[in-house]
Amino acid sequence: MIRTMNFRPSRIGCPSIPGTVRGIIVSLPGVQDAKIHYEERSVEVMFDDTVVSETDISKKIGEEMGLAFTAHGEEKPASTERSEETCPM
Repeated sequence: MIRTMNFRPSRIGCPSIPGTVRGIIVSLPGVQDAKIHYEERSVEVMFDDTVVSETDISKKIGEEMGLAFTAHGEEKPASTERSEETCPM
């Protein structure tokens, strides 16, 4: 099932972090999109939960970047429309 979850990294202040985090996330099998919300310091991830889990996503970011990366807030309904990143970087 396609789900969209918001994750909050432990830090996202460095200008290179948003793009790097997005690249790592979208490289995971089952991830369809990741939007960086720089001002809110969050990442919205659209993924197929039959292929990849919230834990898999969090663990990959931790392994690659040393960031704590946890799900927060309510799950948003999946949209079929792809949107652009909101990160100003």
